[in-house]
Amino acid sequence: MANDISGINSSRSQQAGERSVTGAKKESTGSSSSPTSSGSDKVSLTDTAARLKALEHQLTQQPEIDNKRVSSMQNAISNGDYKVDPERIADKMINFEASFNK
Repeated sequence: MANDISGINSSRSQQAGERSVTGAKKESTGSSSSPTSSGSDKVSLTDTAARLKALEHQLTQQPEIDNKRVSSMQNAISNGDYKVDPERIADKMINFEASFNK
């Protein structure tokens, strides 16, 4: 049974009744005479995909706003303790723009 991974021969695969798998590892768990048998196909995620899913879950558990940081910034601005360093801001902007040219 041929697997069309890249999708180049997608019309031929559909005519033959075969399945195409993109971005996953396909393993055959048995020999069946029909290539479309649902019991003979298995798709598993890579370790990287599983780690990304776990990281995504961790990020959804984080608050959208860090209230402690907001309060400290508000206090610093109110007290006049918040200082803006224009050279640092300019350097950061230049580095940000330069990163697009790489």
